[in-house]
Amino acid sequence: MPRVANNTDALLKDLTDRLEKLVAAARKEGRENALADVRSLVDGSAPARRGRKPAVVKAAAPKKTRKKSSKPRKNPWATMTPEQKKARVRKMLAGRGLTPKDER
Repeated sequence: MPRVANNTDALLKDLTDRLEKLVAAARKEGRENALADVRSLVDGSAPARRGRKPAVVKAAAPKKTRKKSSKPRKNPWATMTPEQKKARVRKMLAGRGLTPKDER
C-alpha cells in the first residue's frame, strides 16, 4: 500500500479516488448490492457489516436448589428465659423507634 501525505486534502483525494474505483468496479460487474453498501457507508445511514454474526446468547441454566439439611433448624427463642425474651423484644422495637406495650 503506497504511503499518503498526512495533510487532509491528500487523504480526502485518496479516499474519493478509491471510492470511485470501487463504484466503477461494482457498476462494471453489475453488483447492485455492492453499490447499496457503498451508498449506505458514504451517507452514514447504516453501520458497516464486518466479521461474523454475533453469537446467540443462550438462556442461563437454572440455579441449583439447596440440599435440605438433615438437622432441623434451631429455634433461638427456645432456650431464652422470659426476661431475656423481653429484653430482646425491647431491643428489636427500639431499633424501629418503638416501645413495648407494657412500657407505654
